[in-house]
Amino acid sequence: MNDLSEELSLSGEVPVWFMRQAGRGNPELSREIEERWITEIAEDPERAAEIAAAPVIALGVSASIIFMDITTPFELQGFSVRLKKGYGPYFLEDPDEIISRASAPDERKWWPIKEQIRVLKSKGLKVIGFAGGPFTVLTYILNDGSRDKTATKKYLLENYDRAAGALFGMLKSLLKFELEAGADGFQIFDSWVGSLSGGLADAYVKSLLKVLMEEASSVKRIIYFCRNCNAILRSLATSGYEGYLSVDWNCNMGELYRISGGRVGLQGNMDPFYALVGGDAMYREAERVIQSVPRRDRYIFSLGHGVIPGTPPENLKELALYVRKWKRI
Repeated sequence: MNDLSEELSLSGEVPVWFMRQAGRGNPELSREIEERWITEIAEDPERAAEIAAAPVIALGVSASIIFMDITTPFELQGFSVRLKKGYGPYFLEDPDEIISRASAPDERKWWPIKEQIRVLKSKGLKVIGFAGGPFTVLTYILNDGSRDKTATKKYLLENYDRAAGALFGMLKSLLKFELEAGADGFQIFDSWVGSLSGGLADAYVKSLLKVLMEEASSVKRIIYFCRNCNAILRSLATSGYEGYLSVDWNCNMGELYRISGGRVGLQGNMDPFYALVGGDAMYREAERVIQSVPRRDRYIFSLGHGVIPGTPPENLKELALYVRKWKRI
C-alpha cells in the first residue's frame, strides 16, 4: 500500500501543498476564475489541468490538486448550481430530488475529471483528487447559510438513512473513480461538519468510517479535512483509521497522533494568517508547526485551511521552499 507522504516527497523532503493554491496563488488565474464558473472551466480538461499545474511551477509545491468545485461532480450529473456572492454555491433543484438522483451516479459523465487527471499525470505531476464531504455537500443542497447549519442537521436527523446512503455512496464512487483514474491521493473536504454533535455526529462518523475502511488498500492515500471539529477528528483517530487527518490550527496534531496509537498520518496545520503576513512571523510559525510533528515520514505540510484572499504569491513560494528544506526523517 503506497503512503501519500511517500508518494509526494521529493528527495526525502517534507511534502507541501496549499488548499486553494491555484487561484489565490496566481492573480491572473484568480481573475479568470472570478469571471468563469469553476465547473465551466473543469469541463475543459486541458485548461483545468493548466490551472491545476500552475502552482507546482510557480510556487514549488509538491502536488497539484484537480481543478473543480465540490459541486462539479453533481453538476456533471445534470444538477443545476449557481454561485451566490458572500455565500457560495447553491443548488436549484428540490433537495429530495437531488438526494434521490445522487444515489446512482453515472460515472461516464465524470469523464472531464478523469481526463484532467490524465493530462496532469502526463506532465509528470503528482495529483491530489478530492470530493466534498457529505455533510458539507448537504449544506449546499439545502442552501443552508446559517452559522450553526441547523437546517442541515434537522434534515439529516429526519432523513438520515436515505440522505447518508446517497451522499456517502457518491463519495465512495468519486473516491474509487479518481484513484483509479490515476490520482496519487484523495482529500475529503468536509468544512462544515464541525457543526455536528452527539448521536448525529456518532452516526455520521460510523458512516464515514464504513467508506474509509472499505478502501483498505488505498486508505493511506486518503486525507480527511474538516474545520473546528476536534470531536470528529478524535473519533476518527481512535477508530483504527490509518489514513491522513488534515488538522486546522485549532487542533493539536500531537494529541491526535497520540490517541491514534501512531496510526494516522497528519496534514496541516499552520494558520493561513501567517502566510498572509509573511516574513519572519511566517517562518517562525512554520518552524513551530514542523517541530511539533511527532512523525515526519507520515506528514504533509499545509495551511489549516485555504489561502486567504490577498496573500502574496511570493509568500507562498517562500513558505514552500522553507518547508521543503526539511527532511522527512
